[in-house]
Amino acid sequence: MVIEEWRTQSELYRGRNLALLPAIIFLITLAGTWAALNYSDTSIVEITALTTAFGFFTGLAAGAINFSGKDALENVLGSTSFIIYSSRTLPVKETTLFTSFVIKDVIYYFSLYLLPVAAAIIVVTGYAALNYVIFMFAAFILGLLLSMAVAQVPINLPRKKLLNYRSAKSLTPLTRKSILDISRSSGGLLKIVFSFSILLGFYWYVVFNFPAAEYLLFNPLLSFAVISGMMSVTVYNWLNTYDKLEDYNYLPVNREKLLKSKIQAFKASALLILTGLILASYYFYPGNLLLAFILAYVTAYYTVAVTAYTAGLNPNEKMMDSKTFMKFLVITNLAVIPLLALTAFAHSLNYMLALTAAMLLIGRFLLWRAFSK
Repeated sequence: MVIEEWRTQSELYRGRNLALLPAIIFLITLAGTWAALNYSDTSIVEITALTTAFGFFTGLAAGAINFSGKDALENVLGSTSFIIYSSRTLPVKETTLFTSFVIKDVIYYFSLYLLPVAAAIIVVTGYAALNYVIFMFAAFILGLLLSMAVAQVPINLPRKKLLNYRSAKSLTPLTRKSILDISRSSGGLLKIVFSFSILLGFYWYVVFNFPAAEYLLFNPLLSFAVISGMMSVTVYNWLNTYDKLEDYNYLPVNREKLLKSKIQAFKASALLILTGLILASYYFYPGNLLLAFILAYVTAYYTVAVTAYTAGLNPNEKMMDSKTFMKFLVITNLAVIPLLALTAFAHSLNYMLALTAAMLLIGRFLLWRAFSK
């Protein structure tokens, strides 16, 4: 399975670009750690505690592979067939195959994410952080096991009553199919909420425990709205998990139509999730609710436009490409970081509205470019 994973990824990125991803993560962590220790009140203890938390939340995210693993086991990932599906044709137990699949992905996450972060922390702090780096790996395993346990719980939404091809008639059939694909896969729509919860949990941990992020608490409702909008891109990633353009070769559907349907499905799904998140946040941190909705929706629109422009219909694969990943980071942060910074100032309403207007225009342009590719 490790060989299969490498062959799949190296064919997509020719090996070199995939190998550059850990180097990029190393450099970003190195620069961020050095800046935090030298230009803020952040201590080594706080850095190492953040490292441990990163390991735990990465483990939670990695545990979500249990959803994809069960889908691969049942061969519902479009026309793709992996070794894990071979229990249907070979005398190999499903539990053996699934365990191997999980171990393979643990190796994958260790190599691409944890080892570069650990190496960067040790380079900056020296051996003072070595024990916490070990804690990071242990926290990763703990998060992985917890997340996998959650993924095994047979909880799902009553999709037969809520979701079918007759519901949501304002959406196109292709859009409804994308949403139904998720609802009928392992974990259903709840895995989107689960993925969101992991990201937001790490965000709140950083805000409350990392001095460099304290400015996000100056106006928590607005800063949370921006972060939520940016994180909503996970919805788009899930929507592009279960089919590819090649699956529609026998239908009069081209790339533009399919991409537009994915964007429409994202808008419908993210709108509901973001509305619930902002209302929940408003209960704890009252503020300008209308502005919070504007920031969340516009940031979500801009982020998904950048994703569609850089990664098209294959965000889960192409974001592992170092060039695509860097392009996504640069274009996204050129607008999102200034918007996030403006939430910390009391008299920045006009600037925020001007920036969101620019984000809408740029997002529209990026989508036009994405559709015309």
